Amino acid sequence: MSTRAGFVRLTVLVTGAFFALLLLLSALQRTDELRPSASRIRDIEATPPPAHHLEEPIKEELVRQLEQELPELDYGFWYRWAKPMGYKINTTCAKYPDPLDLQLHNIYWQTFLSGNVTFRLYAAYLDQREAVKQRTVRILATADQIGDEFPPSLCQLWYENHREPILVPVSEYISVWVKEWGTKPQLSYPHLLSCIVPEELPPAVLHSLPKTVSLVVKRCDRASNSLRVNQKVPLTVGNANNITTKSSSNSSSSSSSSATLNFGVCVKGFDFPYFDLSERLIEWFELQRILGASRIYAYMYDVHPAVQRVLDYYQRTGYLELRPLTLANGMPRLRHYQHMLLQQRKLEKRLNELIPYNDCFYRNLYRHDYLVNVDIDEVIMPKGEHSNWHQLVQKVHQLEEQKAGKCSGRFPAICFINSYFTKVPSELSDHEEQATAGELYVLQHTMRLRNYSLPGRATKCFHNARLSLTLHNHFTLKWLPGGCNPRTVDSTLAQMQHYREPDSKYELSDLVEDRSVWKFASELRSAVEHVWLHLDDVLAQVSDVEDQQQQLDEALDQDGETELEQQPLQQVLQPPPPPPPQPPQPVKGRKS
Repeated sequence: MSTRAGFVRLTVLVTGAFFALLLLLSALQRTDELRPSASRIRDIEATPPPAHHLEEPIKEELVRQLEQELPELDYGFWYRWAKPMGYKINTTCAKYPDPLDLQLHNIYWQTFLSGNVTFRLYAAYLDQREAVKQRTVRILATADQIGDEFPPSLCQLWYENHREPILVPVSEYISVWVKEWGTKPQLSYPHLLSCIVPEELPPAVLHSLPKTVSLVVKRCDRASNSLRVNQKVPLTVGNANNITTKSSSNSSSSSSSSATLNFGVCVKGFDFPYFDLSERLIEWFELQRILGASRIYAYMYDVHPAVQRVLDYYQRTGYLELRPLTLANGMPRLRHYQHMLLQQRKLEKRLNELIPYNDCFYRNLYRHDYLVNVDIDEVIMPKGEHSNWHQLVQKVHQLEEQKAGKCSGRFPAICFINSYFTKVPSELSDHEEQATAGELYVLQHTMRLRNYSLPGRATKCFHNARLSLTLHNHFTLKWLPGGCNPRTVDSTLAQMQHYREPDSKYELSDLVEDRSVWKFASELRSAVEHVWLHLDDVLAQVSDVEDQQQQLDEALDQDGETELEQQPLQQVLQPPPPPPPQPPQPVKGRKS
């Protein structure tokens, strides 16, 4: 029986193999029939896919695109005036710089060498405020030295319809950093260079404004740099330009028009590549608007994609102007490397922060009465009956008049005392308050340290656009003639609410509840809900909200300035005593 079964299986296998062989031979035959012969291949014409060329921009379109790539280079001026008219003093002297010959450090910086000093040039502005007395071109730059004398340099001021440059010396090298705050070799220190426009000019440009400026060492040098001169037309923005101060004889009182003061908010470079702070950011934007900000100016290194959607929304509405930013020393704009450098090299970070603050001030000099430098965890909060920044400024002027002071309207900065609002959540009294607060951080966190920071320490200010000259994060460093000293506002009138943990440890008994922000609760909630309803994309929900919040708080906490930077400037300018031995630092946060 087994022999017969084996024979049957063998027969089946042989039969199957035979049919498989037949199928294989049949397939090979069909393949040979389908394969074209050599002669047939020669007859078939090759047809590659059509080429899709990009149209090369020409003339005005090329000018526009080049100026987008290099925003501080006035390529249009070179194309329409300097090139066709052959701008120069003569064939061997002071030729207008060709854009292709410029020493570009990167997209936003140009290089100028003078003696043993290397300058990185960022932007130029025309300053024609009343207190300046004579038009001045300001150049925001960095230099690889601080506190030493600079070699002499010249400014070439170029005008439309005038072939030769107007040559003037650099009259000032104003440091935007105090040497006692810290220095290291080979770093770039921010400076503001000044070039005074002569009152006597050739008839062709007597009523014109300079279009570009270049720095050179000698009169006939061909410059290796060229900056457009940002020149907004001076306008009476709000109240500040109409305030008349008391005379020395106290014969007149200050008065103002009915116009509302105009405030712009300046924010340093965003560097949040890993944190989705969309909710906090929308809340902060809307609270600034409620308090009186007409526009926010922010600079950006890199942000989380969800945050970028929020920024795109505010740009579309016109409430935000966003400018990309690179570091002055030329570090590559790489997400992970740049973030690590900004987190671990605090001095480099501090020096670079002063560039966007001062650029924001001069670029928007005539748009606003006051510019406000704050971070996204800071809010200048009116207290008592005052509900916006305009009322605060008016109150400060009124108090000055009531005590027969002479400085009403002449403060270069109005500053506010710092108060730390901790992570300790407040206890909401009922369901209605809980519903109003919702997810709004500032309504949930109303527990602050009972003791305020010392006046001038970690302060933030309204910087007077008519009088300020150079700005630090916390105060006006230098101001124009005619200005009084900056004024610090009493904490009963307003305060600077800083939503972060203080540097020193504290007990719960050190906290008090401060609900100053709650008078804006309904308005803030409605504004935030409106933004969420009108965003193009619904932002992805954070899976672990507590972990995300902790990461954000850590990122904001790492932003603390040095002790010297937070001190009033008058104290900082004194030579600091040798530092005492440092005790072990306590752990931040409240005691357990």
